[in-house]
Amino acid sequence: MDDHQGSVTPDRFPAVARLRFKLRSLDPIELPDYAGSAWRGLLGHGLRRTVCVTRQPTCHGCLLTYACGYSLLFETPPPPGYDQAGFAALPHPYVLDLDPQAPRRYAVDDPLELGVTLIGTAGTQVPYLIHALANAGQLGIGRDHGRFAVDAVLRQSALGADTWVPVYDAGTGEYRQLPASPLELPPPPPAGAIRLHLRTPMRIKRDGHFVAPRDFTLTTLLQPLHIRVQRLAALYGGQPQASEWSRAAALVDTLTLRDCRLRWHDWTRYSSRQGSLMQLGGLIGELTIQGPALAEIWPVLWFGQWVHVGKGTAFGLGAYRLQTLV
Repeated sequence: MDDHQGSVTPDRFPAVARLRFKLRSLDPIELPDYAGSAWRGLLGHGLRRTVCVTRQPTCHGCLLTYACGYSLLFETPPPPGYDQAGFAALPHPYVLDLDPQAPRRYAVDDPLELGVTLIGTAGTQVPYLIHALANAGQLGIGRDHGRFAVDAVLRQSALGADTWVPVYDAGTGEYRQLPASPLELPPPPPAGAIRLHLRTPMRIKRDGHFVAPRDFTLTTLLQPLHIRVQRLAALYGGQPQASEWSRAAALVDTLTLRDCRLRWHDWTRYSSRQGSLMQLGGLIGELTIQGPALAEIWPVLWFGQWVHVGKGTAFGLGAYRLQTLV
């Protein structure tokens, strides 16, 4: 069956495992305005402490670069023979999935949640991430380093499904690996129109500058999205040629952008590496896409919901969801 008829060949996109870490605060916790950077730093630190056996100060030149879970997720070395021309870094095989409406302050014993999406073979690293996050919870997060515990981990039964299956329970210490779920693509909307909601700031660069609301076009979204999905398929499993931008570029003129309500949202984070504050704002808001070619770009647009788009996906930036318009 063709993609636009509602299913997609299993090997077009890399496998994706979406996880929810159910946490419980052991101390009062106050998170920053956008907690993605804090969670990313804590998870990386915990994973490095968990899996690094050489204790080298950096991963550069390490004999275990291609066998180490930390290197795979956070340093992401290029595979032998991979053409990285034109790109400063490889896309990491994970994104953080954070609720922008989640509270910032938690009292003792309050529940909190961290979403992590693993791409391709990174899905085998779940037990290491559980162990790493449990250890990192003893170090604490937020301004006062509030501690937390990992109570359970759930995995989404299938992309876009409303069901989440327990894979880990701290009470028993048992982890069960679930088989990969088949990737079933819902059909594009019959009316040929969808509403796209940007949940976290989307940072897209064009001509050396980040795109502002007044300069946004459909190409601003679709070109980097296709390039990202193509690179993820090339690196982590899939058919990269099926997501080439050259195929979609010819269709953009048949699509219409309307009801575009975007605004610039500033976000400041502290970089421990650079020892300074960094401004990492981006676009948030809503827009509608319609037109006869929507069915052709639908597979990449739908899959992009789970892998995000733009810069800072490792912090959870560039998250969006699609809504079918009746």
